[in-house]
Amino acid sequence: MRILILGSVALPIPPPAQGGTEIIVYYQVKGLSEKGHKIMLVGPKGTSRNFKDTKVKVFEVGGGDVVAGSLREQKFDPEKTEGSRKLRLEMAYLAQVAKLVAEKSSDYDLILNNMRGEAEFLPLAKILKKPFVNVAHLNIFEELAKLFSAYQTPLITISNSQRSDFPDLNYLATVYNGVDTSKYTFNNKASDYLLMMGSIGRHKNQAAAIRVAKKLGMKLVLAGKIRDKDYFEELKKDIDGVQIKWVGEMGFDQKLKLYQEAKAFLFPILWNEPFGLVMIESLSCGTPVIAHRRGSTSEILRDGLTGFLVADEQMMIEAIKKIDKIKREVCRKHVEDNFTVEKMVDDYEKALLRING
Repeated sequence: MRILILGSVALPIPPPAQGGTEIIVYYQVKGLSEKGHKIMLVGPKGTSRNFKDTKVKVFEVGGGDVVAGSLREQKFDPEKTEGSRKLRLEMAYLAQVAKLVAEKSSDYDLILNNMRGEAEFLPLAKILKKPFVNVAHLNIFEELAKLFSAYQTPLITISNSQRSDFPDLNYLATVYNGVDTSKYTFNNKASDYLLMMGSIGRHKNQAAAIRVAKKLGMKLVLAGKIRDKDYFEELKKDIDGVQIKWVGEMGFDQKLKLYQEAKAFLFPILWNEPFGLVMIESLSCGTPVIAHRRGSTSEILRDGLTGFLVADEQMMIEAIKKIDKIKREVCRKHVEDNFTVEKMVDDYEKALLRING
């Protein structure tokens, strides 16, 4: 197949630190290319250097002021710039992508989209008469669902739970995210701390993890960039740097060590998480996960085998007390059987062949 993959306009592919979608796109591109498909990739500045020794043709978008190819890192002076500038900048980058989609239309057979500006491309794909397969990395909402329905867009979900609000759309497949098990390596000896990794935001619910750790008298490490500054200010009173630590956004080696040595990974989310890549990264390292039963968590975890699914903080406390009953090698095996990048790429290929077989 000749596939145009729309990757991201926010972070290089793969990202230098955190960035779940961009990591998945990297393995999509690499895996499908290695299977013999002709891949064209669109990503931000800083992407092409990561595919120098491959057959992948990379088209970079963005402006000269992009810091390391990252839209996310752009800073604007609020006294000199309107509040919507970052949104407007992202729309300008999406327009650059649309220009490429139109100009290169004779060079590809189908489009695999991973960008969060998916709605912008639906009319264009129809005009070009190109199959447009959209990967739903984020949850589907009503206005977007109406567009998907109108254009009969083939959708790849990353969990079955994503389909629950709009069951009648044109779903092509569910392809679970995968983890590179050669990088997220197994460790059977845990330390004494709890871990929560991910952007600091109210929907992620780091406050619950802090309360649980304090009630148990256990250490907690919080890792991740600050998404919600006001929420972080609320948390700061409990982050003492001894029992409760925040270590910011980590490089890979530091992140891996945290995963490998944690006693348990906490995931007390307040929203319906589409997937939760951090869960399979943790399990790949052998660290069990304790998560609220919301969104995709019941599809990823095996309650009582790879961790525990809970409904509230008290249940999370009780789960931590019996975490030693979970065998770390079972956590690793669960990922090897269900959530490798190899299986993920195979499933993407099978789905796309249904469109372009």
